[in-house]
Amino acid sequence: MGTITFTTTAFAIRIGCHLQTSNFNLTFFPSNLSTSALLKHSSPIMSANSLQVNASSAIDVPSEELGASSRGNIGANDLLIVGPGVLGRLVAEKWREEYPGCQIYGQTVTTNHHDELIKMGINPSSKQTKLTYKFPYVIFCAPPSQTEDYAGDIREAALNWNGEGSFLFTSSSAPYDCFDNGAINEDGPVVPIGRSPRTDVLLKAEKVALDFDGCVVRLAGLYSR
Repeated sequence: MGTITFTTTAFAIRIGCHLQTSNFNLTFFPSNLSTSALLKHSSPIMSANSLQVNASSAIDVPSEELGASSRGNIGANDLLIVGPGVLGRLVAEKWREEYPGCQIYGQTVTTNHHDELIKMGINPSSKQTKLTYKFPYVIFCAPPSQTEDYAGDIREAALNWNGEGSFLFTSSSAPYDCFDNGAINEDGPVVPIGRSPRTDVLLKAEKVALDFDGCVVRLAGLYSR
C-alpha cells in the first residue's frame, strides 16, 4: 500500500526532486529555498513539506522502442509525466536541473502542444500511443476534466511504472471533509463516497494509485506565478 501526504504550500512556484540510492524525495518548497536543503529531508516520517517512498537505483531496461521521437534505453533517472501542463512542466524543469542527463517523457491527450514540449526538451507522445517501455519514475498530473475514466487512466499510467522508483499521483485537497477553513493534515477525515461526484472521482483515483504501491499528494493550491 502506498502513502498519502498533504501540503498547504503554494507549491507550484518551485518543485524540487532529490534522488538517493534507497529513497526518492519529491519536496515542495518556496523559490528562495535552495535544492541543497532537500538533503535534510531524509526522515521516513511524512511531513507537510516532503514525500518519501522506497526506491532503487537499479532498473530492468526493455529493448522495445518507445516511439519515433524517443528511441533508446530508459535510464535510472528518466521520468514519465502524464499530463505535462503547468504542474508537469514545472516538475520537468526541476527534475532536469537535478539530473541534466536524464530523459523526460510527456504523455498528452492531444498533440496540440507537442511542439512546445519538444522545445522544452520533453519527448511527447499521445494517450492513444501505447508505451512499450516501463519507467522508474512516473508522475500523474492530468486533471479529471479531460477524461471519462479518471481511475482507469491512473491505472494505465501505473502500468507504465516498473516499480523501482516512484509512482506519484497529484490529487487535490478537495477530499478533505473540512468546510470551516480550519487546519487539516493527511490524517484528516475525508468526504464519504457518494456525497459528491467530484470527490468520488478523486478518492477512487487515489485508491488506484495506492493499490499500485504509489503515492498520493493532495495539493492545496496550484498557480504558476
